[in-house]
Amino acid sequence: MVDYHIHTQSSNDGKGSMGDYVRQAVRKHLDEIGFSDHIDKERFAENPVSFAEMMSRCVRDFLLLKKQSCVRIKLGSEVDYLPDQLDRIRGILNEYPFDYVIGSVHFIDGWGVDSSRQRDEHSRRDPMESYERYFGLVRGMCATRLFDIVGHVDLIKIFGVKPKSDISRIYKETADAIADSEMCIEINAKGLVRPCREIYPGLQFLRILRDDSVPITFGSDAHNPEDLGLNLNKALEWAKSAGFREACTFERRKKTFYDI
Repeated sequence: MVDYHIHTQSSNDGKGSMGDYVRQAVRKHLDEIGFSDHIDKERFAENPVSFAEMMSRCVRDFLLLKKQSCVRIKLGSEVDYLPDQLDRIRGILNEYPFDYVIGSVHFIDGWGVDSSRQRDEHSRRDPMESYERYFGLVRGMCATRLFDIVGHVDLIKIFGVKPKSDISRIYKETADAIADSEMCIEINAKGLVRPCREIYPGLQFLRILRDDSVPITFGSDAHNPEDLGLNLNKALEWAKSAGFREACTFERRKKTFYDI
């Protein structure tokens, strides 16, 4: 099994070192893991020199660990899609030896859609309008062609708020944009422990993505080593139930497919 969405202590909300995750991967018999620490709004607000020092340290630690690890490891990142930061994002992605980059939409303007502190905003807004705006941002992210994987593609559902009317058009338009961008989507198991109690993406959306031949990866979205690989067995069954028979791994931003 492969887990491409994990956050170490190098993320502001993560715990554990890369080595801690590798040791856990051995215990859990994972075949490959990828480190995807955040490059988010907080990182962009940091002093550029401090950011560069942090990134250089992460890359150095990764390359050293890669020589020693008995588990295949990849260097990734989860990058916030921030339309006003595209030039800086492009520069960062060109500077460091990432194997893959997850692009994620966490914000609609200043509203953090997955923030527990801003949870009430979901009930204050019209759900259809929120979904239109959220997935419009996902499509905008795809159009940049800066990223390899769409992170938790329907994160907007995190607190269980969904439009009452049919949203298959939104799903189809978004699937088309992802397919055109040649990006993958991750099947992210973290939704099972969130209020929505559903894997990202939902089965209806996942089947539409499958019909558009959008490739998949898998991620637990672990923020501590104990959660590495959590519920990935269910994510695998989710993928198979939607009709997927293969997934992909990455090396230096290039896909390789394997049977699931």
